[in-house]
Amino acid sequence: MIIAVGSLKASPGATTLALALADRWPAGGGEPLVVEADPAGGDLGARFGLLATSRGLVTLAAAGRRGGRQARPVEDHAHELPGGLLAIPAPAGAEQASQILGELEGGGWSALWTAARTGDRTVIVDCGRLDPRSPAMPAVHAADVLLLVVRADDDELAHLAARMYAVRGWAVPAWYVAVIAQPNRKPDYRVREISRVLASRVLGPVPFDSAAAGVLAGRRQTRAGIGRTKLGRAVAGMADYLAATALPEAATPALGAAQAGFDGRAALPPPRTARR
Repeated sequence: MIIAVGSLKASPGATTLALALADRWPAGGGEPLVVEADPAGGDLGARFGLLATSRGLVTLAAAGRRGGRQARPVEDHAHELPGGLLAIPAPAGAEQASQILGELEGGGWSALWTAARTGDRTVIVDCGRLDPRSPAMPAVHAADVLLLVVRADDDELAHLAARMYAVRGWAVPAWYVAVIAQPNRKPDYRVREISRVLASRVLGPVPFDSAAAGVLAGRRQTRAGIGRTKLGRAVAGMADYLAATALPEAATPALGAAQAGFDGRAALPPPRTARR
């Protein structure tokens, strides 16, 4: 499976959600690999001290250009983060990150999709902010699932409404809106309102959990990881749902159409006890 994670405005937590999803991905659902493909520049290198290393998007792009017998498994371009996650980091600078993402067209993207289709990998691509000119759009076009990460505030919801037809035009087999809860608000603030428009496309709320986010960012050390945190429990349910859901396109409600009887949340199965 290929999962693209991105936002339509600002930076509401796409990187944190991508890492959390990989961390909580169910056993048997394909070993997860996080690919940092944000044209604004990567964060993982700085967070985990990977800036001086020789693996990441840069080496993946170079290997794709060489191709043939010199091609290496995508795992050779990844780092193991604390907790065991595999991730391919992007360069920190926006100019270099955008350039390298463009160079993935030479074979790097194909190597990732091959790993997902034939290598028992779930590839989770952090695409950053999405627009039609983004060099990360090949990940969206290849994805089985697109997760649009939004905060439940007026400006982000306005952008979501304005670009909904464009999102549908990307023709991703399955797409969802992951609503990030806001601090000092009830967790389901505005989720019911959003769900009246988008029905079961809404996944959430994803709780605001600074402690768990700190673990995923490398700022906090813990033996327990995020499994017992609010974020970990919520994302485990989301991961199980995505791993088990068939991909044919669901019926798309018209914008503004009320969904009678819908309680405002996607129906997520209970988290599995077994993880990676």
